[in-house]
Amino acid sequence: MTELLTGLLTGLGLDATTNWGIFWTCTAYTFFVVTLIWVIGLFQTDHSMMDGYYGFGYAIPTLIAFFLCDAKSQTAAVLLLMCSLHGGRLGLYLSKRWLGYQRTTGGGDQRYLGFVKKFSPGYWWKSFFVVMEPQAIVIAVIGLPAVFGVLAAKDAMGGELNWLSLVGMAVFGYGYYFETVADGQLQAFKADANNKGRYLRTGVWTYTRHPNYFGNTVVWWGIYIVAVSAHPEIWWTIAGPAFNTIMLTGILGKAFQDKFMGSRPAYQKVISETSSFLPIPKRK
Repeated sequence: MTELLTGLLTGLGLDATTNWGIFWTCTAYTFFVVTLIWVIGLFQTDHSMMDGYYGFGYAIPTLIAFFLCDAKSQTAAVLLLMCSLHGGRLGLYLSKRWLGYQRTTGGGDQRYLGFVKKFSPGYWWKSFFVVMEPQAIVIAVIGLPAVFGVLAAKDAMGGELNWLSLVGMAVFGYGYYFETVADGQLQAFKADANNKGRYLRTGVWTYTRHPNYFGNTVVWWGIYIVAVSAHPEIWWTIAGPAFNTIMLTGILGKAFQDKFMGSRPAYQKVISETSSFLPIPKRK
């Protein structure tokens, strides 16, 4: 099966015989899918469908890398499992949310609807360069430790788990708990019509305004630790979790949400009483 896929990719001009070749193959796949969603979005009048794919965008390239390099190690298997758990859960959650927007409003996420207004006229081509293709780059960069971790540890004798791997798995588990519970509590909160206009302040949302973003950040640091535990030479894939941390704290994520809702009096009260990111009590 692996030889068949390798031959097929070679026929398409892609090199699936080296680690970097497989990485660029995974990246090419990501750009292809994002471009396809861009085309579909043009007929849907917005591109919020991308949210539904975003989580799967991390799991699928890792799976592709795992099979193309014929990985046989414990570390590669654990990395695939962690990325599948994170990406699959996030993908299902965001897909369900996107479908909910389609049923209730006939549109998509307010962010994407805002992009249509912001970049019109000429949204059809501006969305390609500003809204969609940058997300393919984001997925490729953040996913570095998962893909290269699998590729570096593909051989059974060079990818045994060790104490550092266990640390990384524990870190991942901590982050996975936060992002899973946070999204579940938020979903249940929004489903109650009595909570309209209110903000969730219980559970993991007690001390931080963004426990889901916090959990997502911790998850990728856990994946990175497992990746380098077997092969420290891929330390440079730290660019992935570092970039993800910056994205979710200073560029998008909490920064975007706080700016988007910061003018609301009720949300200003939330800001004054909760930590912006870390789940710790805010000093009064």
